[in-house]
Amino acid sequence: MKLRILLTLTYLLLTGSLTPEATAQESGQKQPPESYFRFHNSRLTSYYTVSDKSLREGVQLLRETKIKDKKIFPGKYEIGLFSRINAQSDPAANIFGSPVKSISKVYPSYIIPDSSDAVLVALGITKTNIGNYRYHVVKNDSIELVPWSPIPKLEKKYGADAPYGAIGTFRSPGDVILVEVKNIQDYSIRDGVIFDWRAEYKPRLSNLSANTSRTYYELLTPKTSNNYSKKSTDGGFPVHLQFPADSLLGIYFDFSHHETIPYNIYLEKMTSDSVAESTMLKYYLQDDYYPADHEWLRQPGKYRFKVVRTEAISGQYDKTQALYIPFEVKPPPPPTGEKKVSLKQALPYITAALSGVALLFFVYYRRNKLKLKTAAQEKQLAGLKLKSIRSQLNPHFMFNALSSIQNLINKNNIEDANFYLSKFAGLTRQVLDSNNEDLISLDEEVKLLNDYLQMEQLRFNFKYDILVDESLNQANIEIPTMLLQPFAENAVKHGISGLKEAGRLSIKMVTEQKDLVLSIEDNGKGFNKKEDTTGYGLKLSEERITLLNQLYKDQQLSLHISPAHTGTLVTIRLSNWIS
Repeated sequence: MKLRILLTLTYLLLTGSLTPEATAQESGQKQPPESYFRFHNSRLTSYYTVSDKSLREGVQLLRETKIKDKKIFPGKYEIGLFSRINAQSDPAANIFGSPVKSISKVYPSYIIPDSSDAVLVALGITKTNIGNYRYHVVKNDSIELVPWSPIPKLEKKYGADAPYGAIGTFRSPGDVILVEVKNIQDYSIRDGVIFDWRAEYKPRLSNLSANTSRTYYELLTPKTSNNYSKKSTDGGFPVHLQFPADSLLGIYFDFSHHETIPYNIYLEKMTSDSVAESTMLKYYLQDDYYPADHEWLRQPGKYRFKVVRTEAISGQYDKTQALYIPFEVKPPPPPTGEKKVSLKQALPYITAALSGVALLFFVYYRRNKLKLKTAAQEKQLAGLKLKSIRSQLNPHFMFNALSSIQNLINKNNIEDANFYLSKFAGLTRQVLDSNNEDLISLDEEVKLLNDYLQMEQLRFNFKYDILVDESLNQANIEIPTMLLQPFAENAVKHGISGLKEAGRLSIKMVTEQKDLVLSIEDNGKGFNKKEDTTGYGLKLSEERITLLNQLYKDQQLSLHISPAHTGTLVTIRLSNWIS
């Protein structure tokens, strides 16, 4: 059968020596039609295309393509994922991204320049083996849109001569979608593809450093740059970057992770605002780290680094998506022997300057010593009061828990009492372990709430849920110890305990910009805050928040209680708590 391969594009992963466009131009091949299927062979690290009217040739490609007289898939007839992408805004756009390694496999990526959809089919899946295959879909490397599931169906379209696995049509502007297919009988038989709809692919620096013969300097922060840079912009690169000739051995780039987008790095010599000369430092940068060294770094003059997405050898690129880092190489300082002023001549000026600085420092020291002493005393007093309140909260909590256990024993409910005692032992250990800690992590607070509410649920049979914003890093965000437990206890005892199965309690932890907002809502009978004096733990918690605000003056806590006849909502806002 005549094999019709419209375009062969080879990425050499280790050397990065060719782009897809260069391969097509140098071989004299014509650009493929607007509608076609692409296939990436992970063993050959090559891209192939077939017309969307002749998909039968894709099967032939899997069966017959050889290298050095060996079939691509020796001994096995494996799957091949073919992708059909139509770039609506620019059919000739370069959509090939960097191949992404996944254990022993290499998955292709496609950068889709608009909101076009992508059709994905799996050749090699037939009615006899479809039961052996599963697929899943993951968005932005964090959300599994489709868990591992059977192949949706078989279909016979696009000029195929036999049914194949139809994975689906995907479209998610602004996101990155990973689709993987595996054989559940043999995990080595698997393939995947990545569709990237992100409109922003400008390189982002996570760090820029330089080294001398003695040490390294961080150039993004003036304090650690050895005065090589004065400040950093919102774009994450330094401005006023300058250093003497022969002072640096090299400059090191660290980029934010860019799995699908390869970059080129150029060093350009500037004349006023125009480029006088340009040289490529790195073609096809796929890793996040790159060390740059060139003789121009040791020659006085004005230069800039240019980092752009890898495009055709013609050099065309979107300038709005390029990263420019201008810098200047200064002439080296004069040798020590050429100094005009001797130390003896400069000594009177140095003495006068030091005397003035010493006088100003003495005045400043005396003026602020009293302020610091007063502030330290106030902070110490607030801390002592806070510990006093915490020492009252813990016995209050344990007294209520023991009362619940006693109630179960009096009802001769031995099984539930034993379970309650087990939970209470764990809770007691948590409370004692955190007794000397001012702050605990958010996930520890959630665990404490879960254990406590499970205990109370056993007694009152209400329902509850705890919802935590997915964007919150529960392990690294800390809040004051046992901040929510007294309010949860108050909601159970004075709100929903009498409702039994009808009782509902909802706890939410969300972020609003830099604020952390915690809320507890129940559907109980509500209460009048001025008349209800039964909430001893609630009063202690209100006093505790007042004292916490004295300690965390830049991160104030606010408490708002909304009592009603149909329930109560307690909201605690921790301002500027999320960095």
